[in-house]
Amino acid sequence: MRKLIAGSLAGSGLFLLVVVDTLLPGGPHIPTGLVILPFALVFVCFLGVMNELTGSYFGRLPMAKVWPLLRVLPPAVKVAGALLLVGALVNFFVSSTGVMDEGDFQRSFAGNGLWISAGAAMLGYGLLRRDRMPADARPAESAVASRWWTVGSYVFGAALLASWVVFPHVFDQRAVHEDLRARFGSSGWAPHLVAADHSHGSFRVYLDSDDPAVRTEACASLRQYAADLYFFDGWHKPSRLPAC
Repeated sequence: MRKLIAGSLAGSGLFLLVVVDTLLPGGPHIPTGLVILPFALVFVCFLGVMNELTGSYFGRLPMAKVWPLLRVLPPAVKVAGALLLVGALVNFFVSSTGVMDEGDFQRSFAGNGLWISAGAAMLGYGLLRRDRMPADARPAESAVASRWWTVGSYVFGAALLASWVVFPHVFDQRAVHEDLRARFGSSGWAPHLVAADHSHGSFRVYLDSDDPAVRTEACASLRQYAADLYFFDGWHKPSRLPAC
């Protein structure tokens, strides 16, 4: 169990490093492919903790079994876990709304990984503390907590799905965006460029203005790319502008 806890904490540290890297000037500097490495480590550690707790590497994680572990954790660990959860949720919403580039995607992924790895470490530590206690002093499993966990999981999942659907977001390929800025920086439409993306089989350019003069000038510059123009103000879903 100590090795599983150490591995989970190591994964937390690596994910935290990735998050910090995305916030540095010019970040992210860590290639996206390397972010998978701490995820693989945390995945193995989390499965190990699951097996110790439920007797199976895969399956449902019942709150009836988790609740006693949470009760034996020191208050400081509980507070740290709650703060990490809130931070992960805020990071997810901030990184995945509005204009999202590679750095935002990487920070969102790493933030979620940080919380999962910390959660695995806390569960493992709870198991360690519980097993050291006399059998008659261990907290009992709670059916009420299990029901609240089930309801809360559904509500939480629905809220995340609703946030992804309701809150507008567009993806911006940083290299493509910077290339357009360099090529057409002197054009009148360039200050209105908010995102550019050709990762989905089409070249999409997002502007923060639907003024016909801006669209006409952008069309003249981007006709060679066969780009589709969209109006995006950050608050509403992107709307496609008339074809050039």
